[in-house]
Amino acid sequence: MKILINTRGLIVLLLPLLFNLACNNASFYSKSIDLEGSWNRADTAGFCVNVEDTGQPYNFYVDIRNNQDYRYSNLYIFMHTSFPNGNTMHDTIEFILAKKDGEWIGRGMGSVKENNILVRPGLVFPVAGEYCFRLEQAMRVEDLQGIEDIGIRIEKAEAR
Repeated sequence: MKILINTRGLIVLLLPLLFNLACNNASFYSKSIDLEGSWNRADTAGFCVNVEDTGQPYNFYVDIRNNQDYRYSNLYIFMHTSFPNGNTMHDTIEFILAKKDGEWIGRGMGSVKENNILVRPGLVFPVAGEYCFRLEQAMRVEDLQGIEDIGIRIEKAEAR
């Protein structure tokens, strides 16, 4: 009995599986909030994640998608972190979204660019429990046009 293999069909069947395996990084938590192209100063993006392993290092990213309506080359945000033990921490972070000549930084074709910016490499959470992160835009305008969505991603990092 002869078995015929349709190479093109095999590739079509295996391609989604291989893509899924290639994209399966060590993601521990990932979530974005759709801002529909405008981020009001009063609107915060909140994310809560439960962390049990206090010995595992993580890479902490902020994910930003902006469109051509965004008028600035950078984005300032306030990040408020609540720890399981009740402590809080507040950071001001600047993200560069365009080069000096105005060319957008990031991935994507067309009018939307995506930036996945590493904020804290090798982060080790000090206590187990639920951590909550609130992001708010810190630009000098009430309604910040051109931001499509904002999110965070936490990936397991290599142990040092």
